[in-house]
Amino acid sequence: MDKKAEVVFRQRFCFADHCRAVFYLCRCCDRGQRYCSDHCREKSRRLQRRQANRKHQQSPEGRLDHRDRQRSYRQRSRVTDQGSDAMRVSGTIPPPQTEDTEEADENEISMLPPPYCIVCGRNGAYIETFFASG
Repeated sequence: MDKKAEVVFRQRFCFADHCRAVFYLCRCCDRGQRYCSDHCREKSRRLQRRQANRKHQQSPEGRLDHRDRQRSYRQRSRVTDQGSDAMRVSGTIPPPQTEDTEEADENEISMLPPPYCIVCGRNGAYIETFFASG
């Protein structure tokens, strides 16, 4: 029996709100990963920090911290109000897609690559979608 076919993958969905991609991990590389890539992990972390900072700035203590930080900034630098030039906006609109979407979806499904582990890169054929995590 082929060694590649014996690798069993665990299917996961990326926890990043903007992604939600499906990814696979072999059993030996599964450490409870929640994100499909470093990019998704870092972007989610930035969002979590932004939300925590927003919550802090809305609290009485956070408002005082912000006041003190702004006061210190104004003392360090000269703050002036300068107008900005009007922005010029230009762009192009992409042409409409004429391809039949149903036919494109069927072609994409038939051309899917075999699953692989996002950590070690091993290929295989079996996917374990239901497993006890813990």
